[in-house]
Amino acid sequence: MKYFYAFCLLIGSLVSYAQSGGTIKFEYDQTPTVSLNGVALANPWVGGLNALQYSTIRLNTDERDDLVVFDRTTHKVSTFLATDDPSGNGVRWQYAPQYETAFPADLYGWLLLVDYDGDGRKDLFTSGNSNVRVLHNESQNGQLFFKVAIDPLMTVGLNGPRPIQLYVNTIDLPAITDYDDDGDIDIITFDADGNVLAYQKNMSVEQTGQKGGLLFKRTGDVCWGHFHKEFCNDFTFGIQCEDGSGSGGRKLANPANARPMHTGNALTVVDTDGDGHKDLLFGFVSCENIARLRNAGPNSDKANYVSYDSLYPRTDPILFPAFPATYWEDVDGDGQKDLLASPNVTANDGYVFDFRQSSWFYKNMGTTQKPLLQLVQKDFLQRDMLDLGERSAPALADLDGDGDLDLLVGYAGTGTGRQYRAGIWQFDNQGTRQKPAFVLVSTDYLGISQSLTLTNIAPSFADVDANGSLDLVLTGVSTSTTDIRVFLNSSPVGAPAHYSLSQAILWPTPDLMAPQDLLTVTDVNQDQLPDLLISRYQLGTILYYQNVGTLARPDFQLWNQSFGGLEADYFTTVRTRSLVVTDVNHDQRNELILAADDGTVKVYEFPLPPYQSLTLLDSLPALGYTGAGLIATAADLDGDELPDLLLGSTGGGLRYLRNTSQKQRPVGLNPDTPWVYPSPADDYLLIRSVATGQVELLSLLGQVIQPARTVQAHEITSLDVKTIPAGLYLVRLTTVDQKQLIQKVIISR
Repeated sequence: MKYFYAFCLLIGSLVSYAQSGGTIKFEYDQTPTVSLNGVALANPWVGGLNALQYSTIRLNTDERDDLVVFDRTTHKVSTFLATDDPSGNGVRWQYAPQYETAFPADLYGWLLLVDYDGDGRKDLFTSGNSNVRVLHNESQNGQLFFKVAIDPLMTVGLNGPRPIQLYVNTIDLPAITDYDDDGDIDIITFDADGNVLAYQKNMSVEQTGQKGGLLFKRTGDVCWGHFHKEFCNDFTFGIQCEDGSGSGGRKLANPANARPMHTGNALTVVDTDGDGHKDLLFGFVSCENIARLRNAGPNSDKANYVSYDSLYPRTDPILFPAFPATYWEDVDGDGQKDLLASPNVTANDGYVFDFRQSSWFYKNMGTTQKPLLQLVQKDFLQRDMLDLGERSAPALADLDGDGDLDLLVGYAGTGTGRQYRAGIWQFDNQGTRQKPAFVLVSTDYLGISQSLTLTNIAPSFADVDANGSLDLVLTGVSTSTTDIRVFLNSSPVGAPAHYSLSQAILWPTPDLMAPQDLLTVTDVNQDQLPDLLISRYQLGTILYYQNVGTLARPDFQLWNQSFGGLEADYFTTVRTRSLVVTDVNHDQRNELILAADDGTVKVYEFPLPPYQSLTLLDSLPALGYTGAGLIATAADLDGDELPDLLLGSTGGGLRYLRNTSQKQRPVGLNPDTPWVYPSPADDYLLIRSVATGQVELLSLLGQVIQPARTVQAHEITSLDVKTIPAGLYLVRLTTVDQKQLIQKVIISR
């Protein structure tokens, strides 16, 4: 009876939890450093860049042109401020995500910034449904803002006078420039057949006497420019509107590197030779090269293109596996426009692109009027960021046992064709728990890229065998199925992790799991066994596989095909959701973060019991569009006991989102599950504390059996009890704000 009385006195300090709400919030942060080969990256957390379209614009009020890039593979805008280069020469581009939410969230196809009304502020032209949308730049006092001006843009066609929509194929990239030098912008694009140019002249000056309007009329008839194109490097010059004849001979494409044909054209207007006649730089969907078309006529509806060069520039010509496009902007701050090139593709079809070097910068050593181009780099902007190519997948854990979190990043693959295979980059955190500094130590962690023929590798960590140390779970696509490998950590708790590729356990792939699905290992039903949550790409639903086996022999059985109440949607844009189970706001309850393929990040209550529907807590609208194909992980990177987010994506890099949520201060402590295990125990007790504080091992009389030691919230600490006699004991947690929590444990011999 006296033991029971003593136990009741101790347990009386336990008070119930009262939820108090609070704001959930994440903010983009550039503070943690990342170093590659001894060099700290200037913009590590951009998220990666693949197929880029470049435009300059003034984002702030410093009177310098800044830079906007639109990635066609992710439909994402990235914004950069022009700052002084530390070397004293030129411009250093500083990533500035705070401007990205000013751009429309529904961008796709193409984006070009051009000042159409002469007010000194560049306006936004973008793709509609095979037409053009125009948004006027109405920024004031340093606040970037666009307002729809015309949607869709209209023109008077050749059959006039009734206006029709100005046609631009969504796949194409038009040229938007003042071609005839009359003070208003014109548009050059391809006709619907994809082989004939349409010159859309701006008639504002002619009709109103004012510059800055958007009154277009197609002029120059169906043979503007007097040439016709069909296939790769296949031009016929001297076309006459009267009879359709042409004096130029057809030059057939080289079929050696041919790719499947479909429409797709990219145009840039540049006077490449300084003769005053504006030439065309032309990229085609099935071509590797940029063709330069020389203009021998006036810059008007009488333009006459007479010849072409298949390699441009002549030295270090632009060559991509398919569909190159060019852009004419000053990006080094010398006042002369430079040439930029990138593939104009929507995906890495056939794994032919290296998206780590897909941004080519040619410095103009001459003038804008007479350029002389020199290739400077093939990874413009990409060199300054963490960029593994595409589909980056982060995971955080203390790999070296030094008390801070290290970083692994999986990726889709490198190489081309059949040699395309994935691996993992390893970063050692050489900073602190409060100020991480990630340093690259390996580009092939565990030799996975050399040993396994996989693509789309995604690492994660979970204590699969419940011994207190984190095990590595790796998914990757092999041929047409997903492999799941588990690397058990053979090191004791707190020691550097040790994973063996040769001893990895291959778990059976669940029958409903497809290659583009994402896996999360977590204890869903709180029975101390790892279960599986699988987010499905095709349907947008979540599968719940319950572990009905044991720790040593897991047996995953399908329990629910619509976990959280998410129903199948065959037309969804959300697609796969990366699932993260974590306590977002320190309220001692797990939340479920869903980072989706459509770029949204939402926070839900974790459903308990698991048959309940998800309850949305916050959709984090302030983040804007974060990128496509998100893969997330969460952990406390700044020591404030709130888990921060790392987002991988199709872009191939990472974005760091610092958790600035309102931190909850529980009135008491009442965890839903045991936080000390196993019980009975013989050698070690594992403590997953719900809060930072001190833990002690006590007898039922309240005597201290093991002195207090510090534990961190949500981290696992081990107590050595090999020398403790068998019996019933108490583990007492005292938090930093003097709240107490007690759990009974049994030690057996």
